[in-house]
Amino acid sequence: MVAIFSFTGGAIFGSFLNMLLWRLPKGLSINGRSRCRACDAVIAWYDLIPVLSFFLLQGRCRQCKHAIHHRYPLVEFACGFIVASFFSIANPTPAVGLVSVIGLLILLALFFFDLFYFLLPDAILIPAIIGFIIYALAGPERGAAFLLSGLFLAAFFAILYLMSRGSQLGFGDVKLAGLLGLMFGYPWGALIVIVGTWIGGLAAVIMLAKGASRKKELPFGSFLALAAIIFIIFNDQFIRIFATYF
Repeated sequence: MVAIFSFTGGAIFGSFLNMLLWRLPKGLSINGRSRCRACDAVIAWYDLIPVLSFFLLQGRCRQCKHAIHHRYPLVEFACGFIVASFFSIANPTPAVGLVSVIGLLILLALFFFDLFYFLLPDAILIPAIIGFIIYALAGPERGAAFLLSGLFLAAFFAILYLMSRGSQLGFGDVKLAGLLGLMFGYPWGALIVIVGTWIGGLAAVIMLAKGASRKKELPFGSFLALAAIIFIIFNDQFIRIFATYF
């Protein structure tokens, strides 16, 4: 039952995220009813059921029959699957689960924004950074360590940003690195950055092997977010491995 409810909640968030992915890059208001991108018809609530409606409609708008992009059910399913996996594998306490799910949803949003648009929106990053600063300060026994971790990672990425003059990474990556430090502290924030870099390097090798240009841009923020998502889901396993070998 937990898996079903958590998948449903994650998929509902994925539906909301699809709306943000469409509207935020275009500067549109997030208020108002969802509409078909082709005919502008208002979409009824029963055609907005995450994942399911896409298949019931056979991937087409009810009004104009224009094809619905496959990205919509994929984002909804991915969010549902990630949240369900977290509750099934991590089996968190209510308090830890709440904070972890908030972190997961933020990271999922950043993952897809950077993947689709090479964009890490301040509308998501800034409130998240402020929220996790407050959360760090609320735990005085660990607050300073988490704040310093966020500051260190942000400063390190800021140096890389300045040295490359923005050609290798964007300033959004600097803010994301700081957020990861605030969320995970030391050494986990740094470890997540390292793993995210490895994932990005592997993706680059695969792209080059498939004939892509060396100048092809890759969503580095997505790789960092993915590494953090994996860490949240397999947190206990990472800690055991680290304790065993280090």
